[in-house]
Amino acid sequence: MKLTISLLRKIGLLGGECTGKTTLAHALRDHLDALVVPEYLREYVITMGRTPTELEQAGIMQTQIAAEGNALAVTGEQTLIVCDPAALMTAIYSIAYFGDSSLLESAVQHAQTYRTLIWCGTDIPWEPDGDQRDGPAYRAQVDALIAEVVRNTLEPAGIEVHRIDGTIAQRLQSVLRLLDHEVAVGQPKQAWQQQRGAGGT
Repeated sequence: MKLTISLLRKIGLLGGECTGKTTLAHALRDHLDALVVPEYLREYVITMGRTPTELEQAGIMQTQIAAEGNALAVTGEQTLIVCDPAALMTAIYSIAYFGDSSLLESAVQHAQTYRTLIWCGTDIPWEPDGDQRDGPAYRAQVDALIAEVVRNTLEPAGIEVHRIDGTIAQRLQSVLRLLDHEVAVGQPKQAWQQQRGAGGT
């Protein structure tokens, strides 16, 4: 399927808890005037006072996908959308928490709608966040699971994933260089990249 430019303006973030996804998303928002699609799971846990059950995982993922669609609908075709995280993370969490891989196939299909997937590394110190986080050991477990999904599912499907590490400033620069490289190999250049090329740092 040939993707439209409007779909190719989404970036999806991957990574376990406390891997700097939201901080990176906000840095991209500030640097490129992007729109951030926040994590519905966090909102769910705050609202419900608990984590979702196995049967609720599909609804969590569909709500995240719908939020991405809404972001596309309410912004112009030159606006970068940063999905924090990519809806694929719900499928990965479903495997980690429940041993349920039933969401993975549809999540991988949806992953083809991102311009690129950015996998945030675990070299950022882990910090507690109430009921939202389970600990550094669980973060490492999810990171290993992401690696498995990338190797066994995403790469065979032709979906590129770019791992980034370092400080937030280093990660931001890595993503900006990646976007510039995509232009160099022929992907459409958009307003947020023109802005960077005209004087961004």
